[in-house]
Amino acid sequence: MKEANKILCPSSKCKPGSRLLGVRQDDGTVAILPSPLDIDEKFISKVNNDDIRPEQKFRFTNKCIENGCSQWTGKSCGVIEKLVSYLDVLPVKEALPECAIRPQCRWFRQSGVDACKVCTFVITEVTEQDNSRAASTA
Repeated sequence: MKEANKILCPSSKCKPGSRLLGVRQDDGTVAILPSPLDIDEKFISKVNNDDIRPEQKFRFTNKCIENGCSQWTGKSCGVIEKLVSYLDVLPVKEALPECAIRPQCRWFRQSGVDACKVCTFVITEVTEQDNSRAASTA
Protein backbone atom coordinates (compact mmCIF):
# COMPACT_ATOMS: atom_id res chain seq x y z
CA MET A 1 0.00 0.00 0.00
CA LYS A 2 1.29 3.45 -0.90
CA GLU A 3 2.46 5.45 2.15
CA ALA A 4 0.08 8.38 1.37
CA ASN A 5 -2.90 6.00 1.63
CA LYS A 6 -2.05 5.50 5.30
CA ILE A 7 -2.12 9.23 6.09
CA LEU A 8 -5.38 10.51 7.55
CA CYS A 9 -7.04 13.88 7.15
CA PRO A 10 -8.32 15.02 10.57
CA SER A 11 -10.92 17.33 9.04
CA SER A 12 -12.72 15.33 6.38
CA LYS A 13 -16.31 15.53 5.18
CA CYS A 14 -19.14 13.34 6.47
CA LYS A 15 -19.25 10.72 3.74
CA PRO A 16 -18.99 6.97 3.28
CA GLY A 17 -15.60 5.76 4.49
CA SER A 18 -15.18 8.59 6.99
CA ARG A 19 -15.00 7.98 10.72
CA LEU A 20 -16.26 10.20 13.53
CA LEU A 21 -13.23 11.84 15.15
CA GLY A 22 -14.73 14.45 17.45
CA VAL A 23 -17.80 16.30 18.66
CA ARG A 24 -18.18 20.06 18.87
CA GLN A 25 -18.70 21.36 22.38
CA ASP A 26 -20.80 24.33 23.55
CA ASP A 27 -17.66 26.50 23.75
CA GLY A 28 -16.94 25.85 20.06
CA THR A 29 -13.98 23.53 20.59
CA VAL A 30 -13.95 19.90 19.52
CA ALA A 31 -13.70 17.01 21.96
CA ILE A 32 -11.60 14.37 20.22
CA LEU A 33 -12.93 10.85 20.80
CA PRO A 34 -10.60 8.26 22.38
CA SER A 35 -10.92 6.27 19.17
CA PRO A 36 -12.63 7.24 15.89
CA LEU A 37 -16.02 5.64 15.41
CA ASP A 38 -17.17 3.99 12.21
CA ILE A 39 -20.16 5.72 10.66
CA ASP A 40 -22.68 4.19 8.29
CA GLU A 41 -25.26 5.39 5.78
CA LYS A 42 -27.90 5.58 8.54
CA PHE A 43 -25.71 7.96 10.58
CA ILE A 44 -24.85 10.04 7.51
CA SER A 45 -28.51 10.31 6.54
CA LYS A 46 -29.54 11.28 10.07
CA VAL A 47 -26.94 14.04 10.53
CA ASN A 48 -27.56 15.41 7.03
CA ASN A 49 -31.25 15.69 7.76
CA ASP A 50 -31.36 19.03 9.57
CA ASP A 51 -30.41 22.64 8.89
CA ILE A 52 -26.89 22.31 10.30
CA ARG A 53 -24.24 20.60 8.22
CA PRO A 54 -22.60 17.62 9.99
CA GLU A 55 -19.17 19.28 9.70
CA GLN A 56 -20.42 22.11 11.92
CA LYS A 57 -21.25 19.65 14.73
CA PHE A 58 -18.67 16.91 14.28
CA ARG A 59 -15.14 16.30 12.99
CA PHE A 60 -14.50 13.36 10.70
CA THR A 61 -11.37 11.62 9.55
CA ASN A 62 -10.70 9.83 6.30
CA LYS A 63 -7.66 9.17 4.14
CA CYS A 64 -5.77 12.24 2.98
CA ILE A 65 -6.36 12.59 -0.74
CA GLU A 66 -3.57 15.13 -1.34
CA ASN A 67 -4.03 16.53 -4.88
CA GLY A 68 -7.70 15.53 -4.80
CA CYS A 69 -8.31 18.11 -2.05
CA SER A 70 -8.80 21.83 -2.64
CA GLN A 71 -6.67 22.53 0.48
CA TRP A 72 -3.61 20.74 -0.92
CA THR A 73 -0.86 23.23 -1.81
CA GLY A 74 0.96 20.85 -4.12
CA LYS A 75 3.27 19.66 -1.37
CA SER A 76 1.33 19.88 1.90
CA CYS A 77 -1.97 20.66 3.61
CA GLY A 78 -2.71 24.37 3.47
CA VAL A 79 -5.21 24.16 6.33
CA ILE A 80 -2.68 23.32 9.03
CA GLU A 81 -0.13 25.74 7.58
CA LYS A 82 -2.61 28.55 8.19
CA LEU A 83 -3.88 27.27 11.54
CA VAL A 84 -0.52 27.02 13.29
CA SER A 85 -0.06 30.75 12.64
CA TYR A 86 -2.82 31.32 15.24
CA LEU A 87 -1.01 29.52 18.06
CA ASP A 88 -0.05 32.76 19.78
CA VAL A 89 -3.69 33.96 20.02
CA LEU A 90 -5.38 30.69 20.98
CA PRO A 91 -5.77 29.56 24.60
CA VAL A 92 -3.83 26.35 23.95
CA LYS A 93 -2.92 23.91 26.68
CA GLU A 94 0.56 22.49 27.07
CA ALA A 95 -0.77 18.95 27.39
CA LEU A 96 -1.70 17.53 24.03
CA PRO A 97 -5.20 16.13 23.62
CA GLU A 98 -5.49 12.36 23.48
CA CYS A 99 -5.65 11.29 19.85
CA ALA A 100 -5.89 7.84 18.32
CA ILE A 101 -4.98 8.99 14.78
CA ARG A 102 -1.87 11.04 15.66
CA PRO A 103 0.61 8.54 14.12
CA GLN A 104 -1.23 8.71 10.77
CA CYS A 105 -2.46 12.33 10.99
CA ARG A 106 -1.52 14.57 8.04
CA TRP A 107 -1.42 17.63 10.28
CA PHE A 108 0.81 16.01 12.93
CA ARG A 109 3.18 14.64 10.28
CA GLN A 110 3.39 18.08 8.74
CA SER A 111 3.49 20.40 11.79
CA GLY A 112 4.18 18.16 14.78
CA VAL A 113 2.85 19.09 18.21
CA ASP A 114 1.81 22.56 17.00
CA ALA A 115 -0.88 20.85 14.92
CA CYS A 116 -2.14 19.01 18.00
CA LYS A 117 -2.31 22.25 19.98
CA VAL A 118 -4.66 23.91 17.46
CA CYS A 119 -6.61 20.78 16.50
CA THR A 120 -9.41 21.11 19.06
CA PHE A 121 -10.16 24.63 17.80
CA VAL A 122 -10.85 23.45 14.24
CA ILE A 123 -14.38 23.27 12.89
CA THR A 124 -14.46 21.85 9.36
CA GLU A 125 -17.50 23.84 8.22
CA VAL A 126 -17.50 27.40 9.57
CA THR A 127 -20.56 29.64 9.35
CA GLU A 128 -20.99 33.41 9.51
CA GLN A 129 -22.26 32.96 13.07
CA ASP A 130 -19.02 31.17 13.98
CA ASN A 131 -17.01 33.99 12.43
CA SER A 132 -18.99 36.60 14.39
CA ARG A 133 -18.51 34.69 17.65
CA ALA A 134 -14.75 34.39 17.03
CA ALA A 135 -14.45 38.11 16.25
CA SER A 136 -16.28 39.07 19.45
CA THR A 137 -13.93 36.99 21.62
CA ALA A 138 -10.72 38.23 19.97
